[in-house]
Amino acid sequence: MTSVRLRIYYHRRTALRVLAAVALLFVLTLTRARAAVPAPQASSSVAPGVRQFYVTRTLFKATEAKTACAEGYHFASIWEIADPSALRYNPDLGLTGSDSGAGPPTALTIIGVWDVVGWVRTGYVAYASDPAGKANCVAWASDYSFYWGTVAGLPHNWTGGSQDVGVWDVGVRTCNTSQWVWCVEDDVRGDWRAFLPLVLK
Repeated sequence: MTSVRLRIYYHRRTALRVLAAVALLFVLTLTRARAAVPAPQASSSVAPGVRQFYVTRTLFKATEAKTACAEGYHFASIWEIADPSALRYNPDLGLTGSDSGAGPPTALTIIGVWDVVGWVRTGYVAYASDPAGKANCVAWASDYSFYWGTVAGLPHNWTGGSQDVGVWDVGVRTCNTSQWVWCVEDDVRGDWRAFLPLVLK
């Protein structure tokens, strides 16, 4: 039987460097292995990329609408919120009602029942008169009592067939009156597109 003897000569400093290198490799390998494990999927209600919207809890005159929204949000165009099913309502910032759940309210009890309608941008040129869709209190620069602005709300009469734009009921209010304001989250993702499955009347 043949026996083999090995003698290894090493320098203490070299051995410490080798041990440090092995430890570093071990840590890097462990970190990569953890990174490779997929993270649990977020629920659709809080998924990143879903834009949020809300209607303010405070009433504002037409000239205040452009500055009524919280930081990270802006005064909404109807075309940004036209399809609420593609958005997520923010109840932490927005108005809520007894049966609104995680969605927007349609009516509140305030000395009787009040429809929840809010100022909304139209996309039209600066205009003072009605109808809804054109009326915008001269691009939200006037609170003159004989000028008009467009308001929108979600319907609570589901048998009346009164929807004007997609699922929204729209109307006008004089610019000197105070209304809630629809706000939508700023587009912080850069190239964001929405394809809205709307059927207009």
